[in-house]
Amino acid sequence: MAEDTTSVSKGCFLIKKSSAHSPRKHRADDIFPEVAGESIAHRKQRYENFKKCWESIKCEIEVLQSQMNSKIFSDLVEFFKRAQNVKSSEIGRTSVVQEIPTAALITGVNMPDHDVVFSQLASELNSHVTPFVALLRSKDCTAMKATMKNVISQFFSFDIQDKDDLSPSEQAQKLSSFTMPVLCRWYGKMIKYSYSKRRQSRQQSQYSDQPPLVVIFEDFEGFLPAVVQNFVMICSQYLSELPLVLVFGIATALTTVHKVLPHAVSSLLSIERFQSEPSHVCVLEVISKVLMTATFPFKLSAQVLRLLYENFLFHDFSLQNFSRGLQFCLMEHFFESPLSVLCCVSSDDRKDLLNEMSHKQVEMFRKTMSFRRYVESEPPSKQLPLLLDDSFAKEAIAELLKSFHEYHWSFFPVLNCLHILTCNLPQHPLGKKPHNVYENSLSSDIYEQEKYKEALSLLRVCSRDELLPLLNKCVEILGNAVDSPEAGRYCQKLKKSRDGICRLLEQFDKISGIQETWEKRSTRKEALSTVTNRFELQERLMSAAKQKKKESPYDNLRKKTIDAMDEMFRTFLTCPQNMPLHEVIYYDKLQETRKHVVGMPRVAIQTALSNPRHYLQCDCCQTDIGTVQDTLPDVCIAYKLHLECGRLINLYDWFQAFTAVLEPPIEHQSLKCSPKKKQKMDEQLHARFIQAVSELQFLGFIKSTRQKTDHVQRLTWGAF
Repeated sequence: MAEDTTSVSKGCFLIKKSSAHSPRKHRADDIFPEVAGESIAHRKQRYENFKKCWESIKCEIEVLQSQMNSKIFSDLVEFFKRAQNVKSSEIGRTSVVQEIPTAALITGVNMPDHDVVFSQLASELNSHVTPFVALLRSKDCTAMKATMKNVISQFFSFDIQDKDDLSPSEQAQKLSSFTMPVLCRWYGKMIKYSYSKRRQSRQQSQYSDQPPLVVIFEDFEGFLPAVVQNFVMICSQYLSELPLVLVFGIATALTTVHKVLPHAVSSLLSIERFQSEPSHVCVLEVISKVLMTATFPFKLSAQVLRLLYENFLFHDFSLQNFSRGLQFCLMEHFFESPLSVLCCVSSDDRKDLLNEMSHKQVEMFRKTMSFRRYVESEPPSKQLPLLLDDSFAKEAIAELLKSFHEYHWSFFPVLNCLHILTCNLPQHPLGKKPHNVYENSLSSDIYEQEKYKEALSLLRVCSRDELLPLLNKCVEILGNAVDSPEAGRYCQKLKKSRDGICRLLEQFDKISGIQETWEKRSTRKEALSTVTNRFELQERLMSAAKQKKKESPYDNLRKKTIDAMDEMFRTFLTCPQNMPLHEVIYYDKLQETRKHVVGMPRVAIQTALSNPRHYLQCDCCQTDIGTVQDTLPDVCIAYKLHLECGRLINLYDWFQAFTAVLEPPIEHQSLKCSPKKKQKMDEQLHARFIQAVSELQFLGFIKSTRQKTDHVQRLTWGAF
């Protein structure tokens, strides 16, 4: 109020908020850039294609990960059930339980994946063994009190169907104290409650009469040894009342348990070891089932695929980080390439999208290198319509992409056949894993490479016992592709190749008896008579070496078989990079992927300190090279000043230079500035300088030194 008044009564009044316009919320599809000539509908279609493709890939990865963990989860479930039966028998025999059943789960060093693994394990236990599962992380259990509170609160959070039956006093007691006696009383009430509910409903429960209390240590190496030791010793005192079971998630080896727990504590545990599937097996499965299949149209180039796999091998062995890199490649492909509007769509939708395209969009397809090569390979009668007639070009684009889609359905089964034939050859010319053959086929036509020719030369000398099982596997792979309801209509060309291999296998069976007779006959002919001296033996061996060995029936048929396989490979394994319009489906931006997926922290930090406008995108941070302005952040000013110093930096001189940059010039200073105000400004500058120096020390650019107390030592040289 404008004038002072005395209020007779005081009250609270509700004032309706003024209807100010809220800032417009950005939608995800609005972020995708609109290319010149592209309609808004096509831009949104690119975003929808990205979402649809990633959801299907993500779902497939989760299914594969669950399948890889299903074996170890089933073993753990059996362990918990077996431990419960052992506990019941011990109580009935001695009334004392000696050891805590403990599962040591070796998970590997792929730490980012452990959250998913243990969450799936907890869900599996909730479904088949017990509703009482506590999942502990080292960051939440730094002390014994916090650990007990975390464990008991997770047990108390078990959601029963009729939790209103519990009185308010019992609920308050649950939340007030977190001790083992409270847990024992609570567990006894829960068992009685569930038993009475079962009798009333007359339904068979999925759990036993006394379901165990499972405590999972997700990252066992991260826990303080004292916390784990005290927790185990406390639990051992209540084994007769509580069916406790422990799970140790170990990233390294089982010896870690004995390093953390002394013998007096480890003797209280009955440890059984479980080994989870190695993470590299999961990644290879993802590559085979996601990237090396025609089910998902999006594909990576050889360089990008190698980058993601090497980043997985050399950094953290994390399947999650590998899938994030794959997600980035997918997003970058749909975000940057306007051609991706035709990726991951059906043939009918592709035709509709092409019919809606403008002339500028058709020109983008014409400018691709693969389409230009395709036009040059066509006869002159088709070249002009492809370059000038948009309708004719749209029909050609639709037909090319349809052929490309059908090409993939035949490409991958034949590629798997090549892998089966060459994976066990000496020195592995084409690699031991399927993705090695895939990388070679993506770089150039694989049948023109020296590795391929070396592999075929080794196959031409394979024995019968080695070659026939490989051919049977190839027949099985081709048969699965031909008989598949999804891929069968695209793989009819493979049926001829499969039938040809089957006929060759029948011929191998027919010549088996002829081959044995021929070998016996040739053995008799080549048997050397008794040799009287060394010179005669040498002469006979030299003459035998000069004679051309007569080929057996098996040799002729083997040569015919390898030639037939070579013909099949040359027919179906054309390099995808040589196919027209491969830019629509294949992502090959290696440098952009390396920039975002493979972190370079020093480059990023020095770029931010020397040129903050690169990240802040503000005009106030725009500076010329070699200049220092007061509008820059304090840490950037201190960083630029420290570049002008040598190995040792005088803190006082550094502070004076810092103050000279930030203090206003004398002509702009107010004449009425009081000494107190001047002192306050100096104190603020001093505090800002200390904070900037501390940040540089934290980032590793400087450190304190004992040579001179008022100096710091510079640790880095050069700037970006």
